[in-house]
Amino acid sequence: MNHLAVRIKKTTLILILFSMISISHGQGQIPEGGFENWSQSAQSTFQEPTGGWWTSLNSLKDLGGPITVEKTSDAHSGNFAARLESKQWGTFILPGLLVSGKFVNTAPFIIQGQPFTGKPARFKGFYKYTSVNSDSAAFFAMITSFNTVTGKRDTIADAKLAIYNTVDVYTAFDIAFQYYNNVAIPDSIDVVFSSSAGGQDFLCEIGSTLFIDDISLEYSNGIVESLFSEINARVYPNPASDLIYIELDENVNGNCKVFAMDGKMVQEFPINDKRFSMDVRKFAKGKYIINIFQDNIVVSSKKIEVVH
Repeated sequence: MNHLAVRIKKTTLILILFSMISISHGQGQIPEGGFENWSQSAQSTFQEPTGGWWTSLNSLKDLGGPITVEKTSDAHSGNFAARLESKQWGTFILPGLLVSGKFVNTAPFIIQGQPFTGKPARFKGFYKYTSVNSDSAAFFAMITSFNTVTGKRDTIADAKLAIYNTVDVYTAFDIAFQYYNNVAIPDSIDVVFSSSAGGQDFLCEIGSTLFIDDISLEYSNGIVESLFSEINARVYPNPASDLIYIELDENVNGNCKVFAMDGKMVQEFPINDKRFSMDVRKFAKGKYIINIFQDNIVVSSKKIEVVH
């Protein structure tokens, strides 16, 4: 590779990393966080979680870079989880990085954040981590709102955690959101997982590996919402006034729980099928959350609205 190409690659990489990572400086509803469904890139050179909600450094594969994020059958539950590994690329070491956003081919390369309107209390999930030479992993979630007066994003809340030691078995993480602004209305959420927290400064250790699975949000009213459903669900009609139909991608032997927005459970029933219905004629007008449980784990969440 000639010197010009090396300089171009280095400049591009720095721009990508600095535009993506906000962990070290602390500063929709979300699909696919049970990480069960993965899709090929347009060039079929790598896979990422289905739905376009996540992006990673895997797009550097088309420039000769390594695959740093991939699906793995070593899961906490279900069939798959996400595996992030820090790897060498020429003179650089790239972190395994999974970010809510979209990769584009021009600066700033990452359009970060996804639509979101909730105010959760806690950021939860399960992880394993192999730390090489005292490397650290990082988890980060930030809820923001666009300020039309300043033309900038205001940070409403964030939740962050660094893992410094090797953890050989899936272990729960449970991080409280710290709120800085209780007035602004949220419109987006940034979620970042990194196998090396110092990745933006190329402070990574080759082989540091992070596994993540079963990510969820918990609200102060006790409702748990699956960030990334392990099983896709289609709910229709929505809004509804009498019957709601739920279609799952696969059979579930578990139960369905329906919660009002104040956290009160209004209905629960067992399920053992891919398709079932629910009568909402006696529900009060308003919004509800449907949680599908299998083995006491929320594998799918959907919001519905009842109108009369």
